[in-house]
Amino acid sequence: MRQDGRNPQSSVWMPQKGKPSEGWLGKLCDWVACLKALDTAPQDEASTPLNQQNLISDRLTRKEAAMSHSQQQQLRVHIRWMIRRDMPEVLSIERESFEFPWFEEDFIRCLRQRNCIGMVAEQGERVVGFMIYELHKTRLHILNFAVADSMRMRGVGRQMAEKLEGKLSSQRRTRITLEVRETNLAAQLFFKQVGFRATNVLRSYYEDSPEDAYVMQYHCAANEFVEPMVSNRIDRMAG
Repeated sequence: MRQDGRNPQSSVWMPQKGKPSEGWLGKLCDWVACLKALDTAPQDEASTPLNQQNLISDRLTRKEAAMSHSQQQQLRVHIRWMIRRDMPEVLSIERESFEFPWFEEDFIRCLRQRNCIGMVAEQGERVVGFMIYELHKTRLHILNFAVADSMRMRGVGRQMAEKLEGKLSSQRRTRITLEVRETNLAAQLFFKQVGFRATNVLRSYYEDSPEDAYVMQYHCAANEFVEPMVSNRIDRMAG
């Protein structure tokens, strides 16, 4: 309680201690004084209906502005074949993206395989993402997929996924597959958002850790969707 007789939490005047009223007339005067104080006491601006409405409107405006800003920040990238001079930028993205990153020798060994293809997403003259996948008879299999940390949540990964999806057909390669670490929830959520579903679990799949892997698949739109065989944390969370 402050010395001026105001309750700091309610901002309503209270009769001061040390000045007791005597008799019923004094009590009546005190009540009248309290009622007047209630009428004239300063209200918290946010508590009035008009100001509450203004605050809500202001918050909605800010949210809409943020959404508009986010949409403006969506990047259009050029996706092309990976070449040798891309390797420094690819390795930089790889190291900042994974706890157990590939080394340059891993990339080179993989890309020497006849059925292995590397592509990069380029914005201006900068590589902002990459993917490496294998060609199989009836499917594409993603081996590595990453976006530069500063370019995430700006549509780069989605454009890369759409590039792969565009290579499917109902006559030949009808699906895309990949394995995702059980602990890599961000990757699970991303691939779920672009149409992939978890279909299997590979126990103790990785050599560098004892964790399991989820097999995720994307099916060509012309094919009937296959119901997931397993339910992972992302399925339970996102519905």
